[in-house]
Amino acid sequence: MVADLPWTIQLEDAQVWQRERTTLTVEVQSTDRFARLEASLPRIESVDVQALPATNEAGADGKRVLRLSWQLSAHTPGTQTLQFPVIRYNLNGRDAAQWQPPLQTLEVQALPPYLPPTTPVGNVMIESHIEPSGVLQPQHLAYWHVSLHSDTVNTAQFPPILKQIKNTHGVEIFPATVRAVREPPLQRLDYRIPFKAQGSGTLDLPTLQWHWFDPATGRLEQVEYSPPRPWVLGWVWRGVSGVFSLLAVLAGLGFGVKLAGKHWRRWRSKKRMLQALQPPDSPQKVRNAMRDCAAAHGWAENFSVAQWLSCWEQHYGAADHLRMQLQALERSRFASP
Repeated sequence: MVADLPWTIQLEDAQVWQRERTTLTVEVQSTDRFARLEASLPRIESVDVQALPATNEAGADGKRVLRLSWQLSAHTPGTQTLQFPVIRYNLNGRDAAQWQPPLQTLEVQALPPYLPPTTPVGNVMIESHIEPSGVLQPQHLAYWHVSLHSDTVNTAQFPPILKQIKNTHGVEIFPATVRAVREPPLQRLDYRIPFKAQGSGTLDLPTLQWHWFDPATGRLEQVEYSPPRPWVLGWVWRGVSGVFSLLAVLAGLGFGVKLAGKHWRRWRSKKRMLQALQPPDSPQKVRNAMRDCAAAHGWAENFSVAQWLSCWEQHYGAADHLRMQLQALERSRFASP
């Protein structure tokens, strides 16, 4: 039965740094969708081992791929020999086959001696938000939600951010609660930090900092996270802010009304101008329409027909028909009796 199953074993990275996480995976193909792989948790000296959930997924050619995986993190430098327990192929509630994985070798490189033992080996990401959202009120309880997460670092290596969050002259901090969330391969810590802002202004929460070791480059990197800084306003300042907001709205409304009136006057003067030319039986009527149009658009008060036409075309584009009508009207006006 064992010989009939195509077992494979793969170590993600056989050369790692101390405390760097790597993954070992055992796979086998099967035709049964209800089969699964089982094994006891490996116990390896100086190596932390975390089991990932076993999977049974659809593969190629109607086959199923059964998978067991472990995340490994070695604490001692040097060559580590990894012995894994027997893998059991379980079908219909019984062990239909067993397989003993061959020994695996892990080369572990020592971290630089200057590196503190609490430094994460791998990147830890952060995000946060304030509850309630929006403007806060002094002396009212609020919460700073902080989430640290990583798919390469165990939560035991996460930076101790609570040591950096202390009372200041503007913020009173209360004891936090921490919740660990494991959704392999993701590791996450969720912090809920109660606080009270003491006075009005921008919220002065501390900037969080930590270092982490980048296994890809062998260098020490730094994270500096600035938290949200919403406004904190008491009722008096909220009232003052409301008054200023109302004044700004009224000013904007006034400007909008003024702008709309300006556009309406221009539209009306343009319409009257075109109406005065249909037909142009009164030169004086046309002249008055031109004067009103110039005033509505802010053109020069004393103008010639050529100047007026130039302003019109700059504003509305070329108007050959209008030009011909005005020039004909101008010629008839100065024609000999």
